[in-house]
Amino acid sequence: MRRLLYTILFSCIVFSTFSQRTSYFRRVFVDAEYYLLYEDFKEALPLYLELHGAFPDNANFAYRIGLCYLNIPNEKHKAIPFFEQAKQSVTNSYKEGYFTETQVPKEIYLHYGTALRIANDFEKAIAAFEKYRGLIIDDEKENKQKVSLELKAIAYAKELMESPISVKFTSAGKNINGRFAEINPVVSADNRTMVYTAAQQFYNAILISTKRADVWTNPININSQMFADGEIATVGLSADGTKLLLSRNDNDIYNLYTSVLDTVKNTWGILTKLPKEINTRSWENYGTFSPTGDTIYYSSNQPGGMGGFDIYMSVKTADGWTIGANLGASVNTPLDEIAPTLSHDGKKLFFSSLGHQTMGGYDIFVSELRNSKWSKPKNMGYPLNTTDDDVFFYPIGNGSTGYISRSMLQSQGDNDIYLVEFANNPENQNGSTQKANGKGDTTLSIDKSNQLKTSSQKPIPLVIR
Repeated sequence: MRRLLYTILFSCIVFSTFSQRTSYFRRVFVDAEYYLLYEDFKEALPLYLELHGAFPDNANFAYRIGLCYLNIPNEKHKAIPFFEQAKQSVTNSYKEGYFTETQVPKEIYLHYGTALRIANDFEKAIAAFEKYRGLIIDDEKENKQKVSLELKAIAYAKELMESPISVKFTSAGKNINGRFAEINPVVSADNRTMVYTAAQQFYNAILISTKRADVWTNPININSQMFADGEIATVGLSADGTKLLLSRNDNDIYNLYTSVLDTVKNTWGILTKLPKEINTRSWENYGTFSPTGDTIYYSSNQPGGMGGFDIYMSVKTADGWTIGANLGASVNTPLDEIAPTLSHDGKKLFFSSLGHQTMGGYDIFVSELRNSKWSKPKNMGYPLNTTDDDVFFYPIGNGSTGYISRSMLQSQGDNDIYLVEFANNPENQNGSTQKANGKGDTTLSIDKSNQLKTSSQKPIPLVIR
């Protein structure tokens, strides 16, 4: 009888412990799913990793880890082994959001293929996309289109990588680049004032640096001057460097703001939200000034456009800013066009697109103003563009030089800021080049034998956390 009582007591303890353990991990799962739902992948990742550690054979946890890595800048390659584990357990009856789900949906092949494409493992990527296409039913036209676009992107990537453009990347230097991600550099026409965003640990710092003797000085944080907080980032700067354009997340809707430099006090004014003619109830997430400052080009996903995000323009008149006008089908497509910037002569429009032919993800394009119309955009080529998302090129002068943010092998930490110089720049011929920092920091010249680490700044949401 005593032995029976001990057995019952031991069973109760084991059952209670198991129940408590299950209850704990259910709470962890709910929290992870919440962060994933709101695309806060960095917060979701450690929770899914904890779940995977406790349940290493659960394909769904491995799948969710892969999704997180695939959406975290410069860590996308880490998704591949988790997707490879998870794709062994595909089901047609996947129940998203259920703790008890141990299998994964067929879409894993689409995500797996994307991760492989970013890693330039093209043959495996093609096989993954073909596998996914074989699982798509007839009425899933949108998914069929995704596969078609991915396969075209890989073919185009191979073509561009076989004939890379001649370009030089020079680090903006240690005063600018640190251990955090530096993104969205905007520069005055004389290339002597730079404002950029540093995604620091708890907030986005808006930093300004000036050139002295061709060296970028230690930056000054101007958040407090502008009363700038939350998810905010630089997107544009007037030619004379006195008017700043920023994008801020206002309760999950991005709006454009300006700040004006008080040249007497040398302080930046409080943020001013642009009017409803520009800021709609939709997202306005990037923008840039024309050389004269009387026109703003910006990206918005407002209704009535060509597709997702389109590029619009608004002109300042005596009565205020005009309602944004869509640039039309020569620039915009049924997919997304974002992050417009203008050369300082106003003749070239640079932007990032999903809808024009890309190497995969967003690529940077250029369109030229001809007879008051924007020409068919041209892909700026590899290695300025990569098989990952490439967003936000800020031109200098006529656009044959400019600045970009990305992660390279020689980067200080996360994304760093680099001066980009194209070989066809007249200023770079006969040995004459612009100086990025004046101290001879790392310069990388690109040819066929030199493969770049891909860039991976996620464009939407705009701010790297």
